[in-house]
Amino acid sequence: MELFVQQIITGISIGGIYALLAVGYALIYSVFDFSNFAFGCVMMVSAFTCYYTTKAGLGLAVSLILSLGAGVILSTIIEMVAYRPLRRRGTDRLFLMITGMGVDLAVTNTATVLLGANARSIEIREFNMDAIQIGSVYLSKLDIVALAVSLTTLLLLYLYISKTKVGLGIRASAYSTSTAGLMGINVNRVSLSIFIIAGITAGIAGVFCGMKYAVNPTVGSIPATKAFIASVIGGLGSLPGAVVGGLLLGIIETLASGFISSVYRDLFSYGILIFVLLFVPRGLLGKQASEKI
Repeated sequence: MELFVQQIITGISIGGIYALLAVGYALIYSVFDFSNFAFGCVMMVSAFTCYYTTKAGLGLAVSLILSLGAGVILSTIIEMVAYRPLRRRGTDRLFLMITGMGVDLAVTNTATVLLGANARSIEIREFNMDAIQIGSVYLSKLDIVALAVSLTTLLLLYLYISKTKVGLGIRASAYSTSTAGLMGINVNRVSLSIFIIAGITAGIAGVFCGMKYAVNPTVGSIPATKAFIASVIGGLGSLPGAVVGGLLLGIIETLASGFISSVYRDLFSYGILIFVLLFVPRGLLGKQASEKI
């Protein structure tokens, strides 16, 4: 029972990271009907920023702010340089997704050439303590902090989307960008807001993945793919679905690793994806196109 509880909590922590990225997928898909496959490189840049700033002796708070700033800057550049010109031309969403893949490969390979492919560890004194014991269950302090930060970020994002004027513009654009434009909403500004949010969520995910595992040019590849799976499971375009899908996927993967074998972890992930596509193609909480977000 202790192992089960420990695996569940660890799975929720990992699922929180998936949920952050999945929300980014859901936001962009809900408005522009394409999936941004450049999240991996945004995570990587944020993770490397955290590594180098902590290595330079900057405090944890400063390192996190700079890391998130790097993620936001790269995400904004991707939107303005890669996606916006194509959207203005009315390019098919398939080509937008291919563009995202190309950007991700270009940034990742550039980082490999400039920084090397060696794995690096982020050394942060606050997380080098022993595991926290709760009864007979031992929990990593990093997992607890990652879970708390992820859930807090998701809550703040929900409040931002539902309670602010910019959030209203995002929700209106999710129904119809053309109608929202006719009603006086600046769709380009909405797009910029979405990519800033996506940069923040990807940055947080990249930092915690770098802390938990290691920092290298491909640190964001697998989490970004898993987050896309989580988004599909929950329902593309649904923010609650993205959160549910991320948490569910994290728990299932961790239980499979703990009670079966870590070798079959990815098998379960892709098996669930295939099952959902075959039998629940809209996902667990998927909505009609007119009911997104």
